[in-house]
Amino acid sequence: MFKIGKAFHLLHVVEDLDAVDGWYDDVFAVRRFVRNAMKAAMRKASLVLIADFVMEPAQPLRHIQGWETSALGRFYSRYGQRFHSLAWYVDDLAETCARLTESKIRLFDMVGNTVTTPSPRDGAVWTHPQDTHAAFEFAAVPKFFIDPRLQPGWSIAYARDQHPLGIEGASHVTVLFRDLDDAPDVYQQALGATLIHKAEVPGRKRSLYYAVGEDTVIEAAQPLSPTSPEGLDLARAGEGIYSVTFKTRNVQRAAEHLLAKGQRLTTEGDALVLDRDQAFGMMIKFSEQGIPHGPN
Repeated sequence: MFKIGKAFHLLHVVEDLDAVDGWYDDVFAVRRFVRNAMKAAMRKASLVLIADFVMEPAQPLRHIQGWETSALGRFYSRYGQRFHSLAWYVDDLAETCARLTESKIRLFDMVGNTVTTPSPRDGAVWTHPQDTHAAFEFAAVPKFFIDPRLQPGWSIAYARDQHPLGIEGASHVTVLFRDLDDAPDVYQQALGATLIHKAEVPGRKRSLYYAVGEDTVIEAAQPLSPTSPEGLDLARAGEGIYSVTFKTRNVQRAAEHLLAKGQRLTTEGDALVLDRDQAFGMMIKFSEQGIPHGPN
């Protein structure tokens, strides 16, 4: 079995990278360690740190002829701004491709070519979202930039202890399923994840929580009502990544900071939820509660 390591990043497709980067700076005081353009993929993107979790806002390069035929361009044209994929580091990309191919999971490179055996220039592969019920990326540790989290002396102390959001890390990422019975094939069989928790919100959703790799919890969730937030999103965009929930040390202090920054908030149980339009199509939540048996 191949080994999945740390979460690499959560990618969200955006319309205006400059606006999103400014929002991250203002609201989260992020550390940005990459900002570049990739002409072959017809996109530009940033990598920003929120505590120990990396977000990747990515904008299609709409000034390039044919941008709408790129993988990101097709996604943006169909869904607009929303979460696209979740990436992990792996110890052996060739072994990862072999094992996922054995599980009948289709794989692609950055420009959409089918991959079964990665070439020396391939640093990452992406799954077909129909096969894994969301798009996942598996990557070797990159050579063209330095991930601060992999360096000696890395610490989340500022985000956790000094910034008013008090973020300790990502509690979990929620992926929507039409049928939750499909989740074990993806997470337990194909990815070697461990089921750590089960939960149900009567009349709203049923969930299985999986520990994936070194530090990620995935909530595989099946809506139980077509009019619930999850049910509406499933009807609009289909299966895929729905939300990320950050664990905060003090939800009241986090709310005060977000309101002071002009952010509109709603509540969901004990969690704060950012206004999706202000958050550039993302569903972002904050909670003091971690997932039982999870890393946070």
